[in-house]
Amino acid sequence: MVALRWLARLSALVIAGGFLLMVAGEMLSPHSNPPSHLREWVGILLLTSTCAGMLLAWRWELPGALLSLASLAVFTAVIVFRRHTVHMVLALPGLLFVADWLLRRRMAENHHRSA
Repeated sequence: MVALRWLARLSALVIAGGFLLMVAGEMLSPHSNPPSHLREWVGILLLTSTCAGMLLAWRWELPGALLSLASLAVFTAVIVFRRHTVHMVLALPGLLFVADWLLRRRMAENHHRSA
């Protein structure tokens, strides 16, 4: 259970950190023009929200994970990709946080029943 929580946290840190590095790199040395369409701005906002949810899940597991997964679901609906491998990787921390929250809740319920 502790390992699951730390796996979720580590994966969230790696993904959010990678996203931050990409954003910083694009701001410091732009490789393309700034977003020109509303869809592009919405995509950036949703990815930022996805990463923010991952980081919030360190403190508030379920709300942070749900924010991350919901933002990613909307991103998937708004931005069309041919392959969804990236989306599966981005969903991993949220899914791990939800699994950890469910396991700890179940263990707490079993503990209260046996007491």
